[in-house]
Order: sequence, then C-alpha cells, then structure tokens
Amino acid sequence: MRSANKCEMLADKIRAVISKGIDLSDDVVHYIDSTFFNPTIEELKAILADDANCEKDSLMELLFFPDESMQIQLEETFERHRPREEDENQIQTYLGRDPLQVTFRFEDDRGLLKLHIPEDVIALFLARLKLSKHLDAKLIESIFNYGDEKHRNRFKVKIRNSRFSPTTEKTDFLCKFFDNIDSQSNDILECLEFILEFLDEIKKEKEIYRALMAKKKFYFISLHKAKKMDARLEKNNVETLMSHGERVVLIDQADVRKKMRIIDRISQAVFGKTEYIDQPVSDQMQMEVGSPEDLKSIVKYFSP
Repeated sequence: MRSANKCEMLADKIRAVISKGIDLSDDVVHYIDSTFFNPTIEELKAILADDANCEKDSLMELLFFPDESMQIQLEETFERHRPREEDENQIQTYLGRDPLQVTFRFEDDRGLLKLHIPEDVIALFLARLKLSKHLDAKLIESIFNYGDEKHRNRFKVKIRNSRFSPTTEKTDFLCKFFDNIDSQSNDILECLEFILEFLDEIKKEKEIYRALMAKKKFYFISLHKAKKMDARLEKNNVETLMSHGERVVLIDQADVRKKMRIIDRISQAVFGKTEYIDQPVSDQMQMEVGSPEDLKSIVKYFSP
C-alpha cells in the first residue's frame, strides 16, 4: 500500500475510534473535581476557552490522553500496517483536514462535554499512541498461541506502552512467558505488568533469572524490615522513633508477598525453577537480613 494511502487509512481509523466518544476514567474525573472544585460542563468549557488559565493546557492534554481501551481498538490496525515514525506528520495532516470533535462522557449526571481537538494536541495524542513502536514477530506469535483472544490486544498494548528497550534476551524472555504460563491464567495481566516494569529496571539482560531472584530477595528484606518496624511501633509511636533519628518506612506487606508469589509464578513458567528464601526465626539467631553482601548482589542486576 502506498504510504499516503496508508496514512489516510490510519487517520480515518483513528478518527472513527475517537468519534465514538470517550468515557472519562475515575482518575481523570478525580483530577478534574479536585483541581477545579467539581465543575459543571459550562464551567469546564470556560476553563478550556481561557488562554490565561495556567491549568488549561494540562487539562486539555489529560482529556485527550489515549487510554488503554482506545488503544486496544487500534492495535490490530497498527500491527497490520506498521506505521513508521515519519508517517506521524502525514497522519496528523489527514486528521486535521476537518474539525475533529470529541464527546467526553461523565459517569455522573453532569452530561456531555464536546470539544474540538486543537492541532497541537493532535500531535501529542499521536505521539502517546506509540503507533511506530512494533512488537517482534516471534512475540506476536507467542501471544497468539497463548490462546486468550479476549485479552490478546490488551497484552500487545501493554507491551507497546512499556518503557523497556527490547533486546534479544528480553524478547525471548517474554516469548517463553507466554509459551509456558498456564493457559487462561487468572493472574496473567498482573504477571505481565510486573514483567514489563522489571524489564525496564534490569541492566544485565543476560542474567534475567538471577535478577528475578535478586528482586525477590529485595522484597524479602523489605518484608523482614517491615515486620521488625511493626514490632517497634507496638512499643513506640512514629513521632518517638523519628525523634530518636530512626527512619520510619511503612510498606504494604500484602502487596510485597503478592509480588514475591508473582516472581515465583514467572520464574517457574520461564525457567522451570525458583528459589525459596527461609524466614528467619528470630533476631537471636543473629541472621543479618540485608547485609552489605546481600545488597551488593541485588544492586548489581539493576545497575548499568
């Protein structure tokens, strides 16, 4: 397909999806209400029409930020036609030929907010779609073979939106994850989200298993320290500890345990193994959790 025809077709697809309207998420509505004190539709229109209002640009960008549901509708089109970075200007030109009106829907009784997309916002909107970032063919095949048709495009969108730089090792790791994780796993999305953040953190991609175990050890150390802090807080309040120069850090222990279980799930699926860390019985055993050696072994997998 000629580049011009491809860009026009992509612009038409994006326009069709946008024209369906956008349901504002709870996070967006919370930002609007907390920043502008529960504005009415007319008050929002006045804010967005006021060039002197310093909040106008950030609000406009927030409203026109493509959410995951919108990206899912566009994913197959992007995958099929594989637009390049240099196509974005032409797609923007086609989108800007005619006024592009979008309807925003609130869940409450405020009604509908109808706006035309300014040209500068169209450019930012396209950049956030990451339409020129494409998944490796082997990874697409692994996602297809996983068999979850309902979430297939969501998996691809999450990977497209991720920040990690693809390498052979990281792509192979993702392929093995989809090839070996239990079919139709209930926690597949949680596992994938963890992996994408983890792959962005690690610097030694040829030692992914060791980096996973180092991450698990880091969580274990955090959990152990949190339990010790809980014991101290039973005897002293936060203010007393801080007055003695102690650093009080509170963590979500349930979330830490969950992430340790996710690491085990991922490691078992990809590498067929994991490592279990024994819980220290008591401080009298003089087991130093988080020793300099432990910390060095963790840091080296997440440092350049």
